[in-house]
Amino acid sequence: MKVEDAGRRGPTTPLLKMVPVLILSAMTILSVAIAAGFAIIPPRPTVTLTGIVSDSVCGGDHGIRAPGDPECTRACVALGAQYALMVGKIRVGKKMYLLHGHEADLDRFAGKEVRVMGRALGPYTIIVDEVDHSYTEAAGGMN
Repeated sequence: MKVEDAGRRGPTTPLLKMVPVLILSAMTILSVAIAAGFAIIPPRPTVTLTGIVSDSVCGGDHGIRAPGDPECTRACVALGAQYALMVGKIRVGKKMYLLHGHEADLDRFAGKEVRVMGRALGPYTIIVDEVDHSYTEAAGGMN
């Protein structure tokens, strides 16, 4: 051993010994990422509900004129409420479903009975795929 090299210490683990460990770790991480990308995520269940377009603040009781008052619904949504669908006939039995998407259609049908088709995001939250009001107009014309 030379005198000038006596004071220097080399790394305790040489780089060449670490390369296989690093490659194996990278391959493991890559395989887990690929497997996660191919995981089958079940689609959200589709739902079809019929009710009155309202808002998340007032629900079925607007207190201005009548349940489903369009002006109140639009005003509440403009102030930050979400569109909601009130389903059920009796005050106690009514359920409120929060609606996401198709805000232009929901605004147009505020206070009216519609059929909403969409995907359940939670027990009382629906991602709206379609809003249909024509069935109530057709039924009303038959009577």
